[in-house]
Amino acid sequence: MGTDSLRLLALLLGAVAFTGCATVQPQRAFDDLGATLNGRTEARVVWRTGATEDSAADHAIDSLLAMPLIPEAAVQVALLNNRRLQATYEDLGVAQADLVQAGLLSNPVFGGGALWPLEERGAPDLRFTVAFEFLDVFYLPLRRRIARSAYEATRLRVAETVLGFAAQTRTAFVGAQADAARLALQHVVVANAEATYNAALLLREAGNIPAVDLLAEQARFEQARLDLVRAEAQAVESREALARRMGVFGDDAAFALAGTLPPVPVDERPEADLEARAVEASLALAAARQDILTLGARLGLERPESLLPELEIGGELEREGGEWEAGPEIEVVLPLFDQGQARLARLRAELRRKQAVYYALGVEVRSAARLLAARLAAAHTTARQYQTVVLPLRAELTAQTLRQYNAMQTGVFGLLMAQQEEVQASRRYLAALAAYWTARTDLALLLQGGMPDLDAGMLSTLSGGGAPARDAGH
Repeated sequence: MGTDSLRLLALLLGAVAFTGCATVQPQRAFDDLGATLNGRTEARVVWRTGATEDSAADHAIDSLLAMPLIPEAAVQVALLNNRRLQATYEDLGVAQADLVQAGLLSNPVFGGGALWPLEERGAPDLRFTVAFEFLDVFYLPLRRRIARSAYEATRLRVAETVLGFAAQTRTAFVGAQADAARLALQHVVVANAEATYNAALLLREAGNIPAVDLLAEQARFEQARLDLVRAEAQAVESREALARRMGVFGDDAAFALAGTLPPVPVDERPEADLEARAVEASLALAAARQDILTLGARLGLERPESLLPELEIGGELEREGGEWEAGPEIEVVLPLFDQGQARLARLRAELRRKQAVYYALGVEVRSAARLLAARLAAAHTTARQYQTVVLPLRAELTAQTLRQYNAMQTGVFGLLMAQQEEVQASRRYLAALAAYWTARTDLALLLQGGMPDLDAGMLSTLSGGGAPARDAGH
């Protein structure tokens, strides 16, 4: 074997040894995720890998669940404990493994053989070969660039998932609080309806009201009892949705919620340059941009791979007739038929599709900024109107009716009806309050870089139809 051939073989063997030292380090990928989330959320994320750090996470979860939960605590428990979210982190490990794989050369191919003489005894003729994909050395940097771009897109999407999961947990908390308050109000409605029905019974026995009035009050009472069953079921649904997001079960699912929904602030100032800020922060847009860069790099690799021949270079060592012979060996696959036309066309089509998706995402993010700002303003106005005008007005009306009742200027039905109307106003106020805090959570998520569910409208919520329905799954 010539000196040049030996040098080339040594160079290739050195490259193999160098790339063979590359290792996968999942924790480094998770550190990259933490850097992406830094400044976007105050909650702490932990990758539960079965290490000793998991016990610290378990201790933190126990401490948070031991106290009445506030929204921030519920979000923290969910980020530490939900196994579906933990499974998402494995996407980072997969992407990092692909990145390491892209930096590895193809394995060398070793061969050997032996031939024995058939007519006379003697030493066999021996043959040994080794071959490498020679052009892999030159493609390696571009392949690593492609894998690095794909890894960055995965990191951005996992970060977006974490932010979305945190926001959805906060929304589930708002729903659980609102439904618990609605259940308490429904108990009041049932008590009022029962009192009205009992008063109607006494008046009917005294002959002061016709039978139709008694039947009407009985129907209202029975309907209120049915509404109570529905309110209890809805409270259980909302609570279990929150429990699933936090990943708790057994005794841990008996957590207590701290307080009720806070009132809306006096002033809700619109965010300045909302659309521009949303576009700049959007992780979905950043990931789509990385997809375009990845496909561009793949096109840059596919062109030379399609046009250049496959070149394997190696050496051969052979003993024949008792003498050793050595020399280089080259194998070439010429692209005579398959020149990569179909693969290039496919990549170009994918690139055009990714560009269209990127443009569409930009439109959707801007639309989301306008829509969520409008939702927040409407919910704030509605909740403030109930908070400052409607509820005080209903309370004063009930108080005035009570004075008239004490002065025997109105009957018991008038008083009970005023109380029922006050409870109904409180129920609608709770719905508007839940809509406000949900809209505020969605807008905060958008400015953090996530993308809220815009299909969960809030018109029914503002009219008292309940908290916005959200997917309880991950």
